Amino acid sequence: MSELDFLRGSALSRRALLRGTGLAFVGLSAAALVGCGDDDDEAPAQLGTASVLGVWGSGDELDRFEAMVAPWQSATGGRMGFTGTRDLTALLTTRVEGNDPPDIAIPPEVGLFRQFAREGRLVPLADCGLDEFVKENYPQAFIDLGTVDGTLYGFFMKADNKGTIWYNPKVFAENGWEPLTADSTFDDLLELTQTIAGSGLAPWSIGVESGGASGWPGTDWLQQILLGEPDGPEVNDGLVDGSIPWTDPRVQAVWEQFGQIALNPDYTVQGGPTGINATAFVPSSYPPYEDTPTAAMVYLGGFAAGFIAEQFPSLVAGEDYDFMPFPGGGIAGGANVVFAFNDEATTCSLMQHLASAEAQQIWVDQGGFTSVNNQVNLDGYPDIVSRKLAEGLLSAKAFRFDLDDAIGGATQQAIFAGVTEYLANPGSLGTILQNIEGARQAEG
Repeated sequence: MSELDFLRGSALSRRALLRGTGLAFVGLSAAALVGCGDDDDEAPAQLGTASVLGVWGSGDELDRFEAMVAPWQSATGGRMGFTGTRDLTALLTTRVEGNDPPDIAIPPEVGLFRQFAREGRLVPLADCGLDEFVKENYPQAFIDLGTVDGTLYGFFMKADNKGTIWYNPKVFAENGWEPLTADSTFDDLLELTQTIAGSGLAPWSIGVESGGASGWPGTDWLQQILLGEPDGPEVNDGLVDGSIPWTDPRVQAVWEQFGQIALNPDYTVQGGPTGINATAFVPSSYPPYEDTPTAAMVYLGGFAAGFIAEQFPSLVAGEDYDFMPFPGGGIAGGANVVFAFNDEATTCSLMQHLASAEAQQIWVDQGGFTSVNNQVNLDGYPDIVSRKLAEGLLSAKAFRFDLDDAIGGATQQAIFAGVTEYLANPGSLGTILQNIEGARQAEG
């Protein structure tokens, strides 16, 4: 029996192993070092070096990723050769086209992942003994994203949650306003908005200014509204692959829903579209948390917790600032997808370790990491807000990568510009959507 057969679970019950304690996958890999017990003539297996390509080039993120891998190296004798670059997409494409792929890649997007899978360049997770483990320990929304043409090729870690409406719990409690839930609807959000406006407090703070990328915070609004619609995930996918045009009536309806809030001068502390276009997205998160709040809510992704905590260091997460899920239960965001280009023993061993709750718990405990492995101990998150971000991802009715990021290029820029133009001239929405679709068609 070869060590790879052992890794695939032919000598041990994979199911029993995965339900064991400690570093389950590391234990499997370490056992591989001494070979299979039923073949005394076979030389002990030796793990080598697995090359890994990711985005963490330096700083705390790299240190924490290396700490996550360290137990595997200690237990197995294997080594990781890591290359980190923020220009990962270009480097990965070049290496694959040059027939020099890494053993494992961990990019923060799924476009190349799906392309490589369809080209037959990737190894199914089943070939590394990971198929059933991932299906048992990861949410269905992420299993679906890691599946290409019926085969599971990747799993996800270090995810971001953009389904977050930030609010001041004390202001809500004082006024008797109930936060919404994932089961709420956009109509419920409008009703809450109207109720707050009637109190004299601006319901929202919205800012879309971001230099050359101005408009992108508005695209997050659009995607979250879309994912809350009954056929929203399918429409989202159609916009990404081009099978649904940006001029589709369902798409126009989403923009108009965004406009029901953003275009009403009584609904934002910015006083309407001109102020929204002029307000930078980072300081737009501050009004609900000032000494005298000037707005009740702000919609920004989970990263806004960092803006709030830095600006108001005395505030306590979960008590002074918190979030409610965006209505509809769908979540847009991001995550790093982990996939392999071969099923060599070292590659599979490291893949198994990275997928495990024990490995991911290491980074969770250090902060700055949200896991979608449902066996990770939620008590390890540094505060209640971080924990809720993870819980939201684990229970998401649908998860999709950020829409404009998934499209990229000139089309993405056209979407950004379309948001600012719509705010400035809402009557031109039809033309705006035609321009976005034209940019998409020009890119092929």
